[in-house]
Amino acid sequence: MKTFIKAVSFIFVICLALFSCTKDKGNYDLKPINEIIVDPLNDGKEIEILSGDVLKLTPAVKQENVTSGTYKYRWYMYGDNYTAAIELSDKKDLDIKITAPIGGYTLMYVVTDAATGITSTQQRHMTITSKYSSGLLVLDEKATGGDISHISLNGEIFKNLYSEANGGSHISTPASKLVGFFYKRGLDIQKPVSIFISSPGKNTVELDPETYKEIGPFSNLLVTPPQGAVQLSDITGMSSGDPVYAIVNGKLQFSTGGTSTPLFQGALLGDYELAPYIITTTAGGRQNIPSQTYLITYDQKNGRFLWFAGFNVGSFNTYSTDMTNPGAFDPNNIKKQCVYGYYSNQYAYYNWMMKDAVGKMYFYQMFPISTQKAATLYQEITSAPELNQATIFAGSTKLPQIYYVADNRVYLYDYTANVARLVYTFSAGEQITDVKFAVGRVPAYETEYRVQRTLDKIYIATYNGTEGKIKEFDVAATGDLGSPVKTYGGFGKITSMFYKEKR
Repeated sequence: MKTFIKAVSFIFVICLALFSCTKDKGNYDLKPINEIIVDPLNDGKEIEILSGDVLKLTPAVKQENVTSGTYKYRWYMYGDNYTAAIELSDKKDLDIKITAPIGGYTLMYVVTDAATGITSTQQRHMTITSKYSSGLLVLDEKATGGDISHISLNGEIFKNLYSEANGGSHISTPASKLVGFFYKRGLDIQKPVSIFISSPGKNTVELDPETYKEIGPFSNLLVTPPQGAVQLSDITGMSSGDPVYAIVNGKLQFSTGGTSTPLFQGALLGDYELAPYIITTTAGGRQNIPSQTYLITYDQKNGRFLWFAGFNVGSFNTYSTDMTNPGAFDPNNIKKQCVYGYYSNQYAYYNWMMKDAVGKMYFYQMFPISTQKAATLYQEITSAPELNQATIFAGSTKLPQIYYVADNRVYLYDYTANVARLVYTFSAGEQITDVKFAVGRVPAYETEYRVQRTLDKIYIATYNGTEGKIKEFDVAATGDLGSPVKTYGGFGKITSMFYKEKR
């Protein structure tokens, strides 16, 4: 039997060898492909264009062994979130006004040989921006009322934007402020930055972030608006996940997110009145934090920290007792006024500054867990001149430092050394009215999923009774400011600034 199998196998191999050597005598009409060659778009460089400008591209098209071919052309683009294709042109050269929403796109150019169907494709990433898509947003007050200016990253200033976009109307004075946040779901419609104007005793309104025209009252985003004027004091998203949180009339409103525009389902339950600071937490993509809380806030009414974790409207929580590791202080029993809350130079630790009834100042640091172990650092601040007078603060996420202001002086508090030093003094008669870091707001693994991280630039607004100015400083590796690198003038009294990062 084995001999028979071997014989059959041998015959099969011989036949296979014979057939493999047989010449293919099929009558095939083979033709050269004649490849189409298209020059790289924009000389191979990324395209950046302002919305409303005309994009002109004239790529050379050649085909091997063809001198006068007939071709079909297609220009189109799609968004970075793989939105539906936007058809642009069927001509060889592109000459078109760009009207798509600002944001990132991939521009496609397809050339097809009409006779053979052979195609060649070139693509290039394109970013559509606007004059107002990036830079410093400024709200200032004059005799006619409040208005908005925009300082672009190249230093160009555009003024009276609110009044021009809203039929000559002005913003309520005094003390209106800009509130905004980055909403990643807004990328779906190329509107990730939302801007609001919050005025004392008035309803907060939403602005179009590119034109500064009023879109409508903030209450339109609330399923159940509170009674009276609806005032927004802070708003932020999560570093990972869709929920959005907003402090409205002292209560925390909750939105599950997941849509291109957030809709707030209701306020978290409980007896509380919040300080105007929300800190959403992160594990940085680098550690597992058991019982991690989603956010930390401070209850001004009852003098305590509160936390929340969940995907539905529910109740705020206090911190459970863990006597084996109670932490540096009792987060349920602070009994002081919160004057500032912000992120620290470590992604999972969050800073709070408090003042007691006699004006003494204190520093607290929290970790995002639900037990008293969350209380990581507590210290009385005894070496910080004029800190108990400060109402303007700006914390760094690069250095363990917080800037604060007294009259025309800028101090820098180092919370690791628990000491402050004077870093800049403006001219006599110049009152500091606001301080803002340039910031990045896009959470990513490379940035430890922080919802905000400060950059190496800070803006300080002053007012001398007749003119408002903004001085731009580069922040040194030590936190020192040195001399201003730019000065912008001609404003009224600046009450608020908001930084729009480049995207």
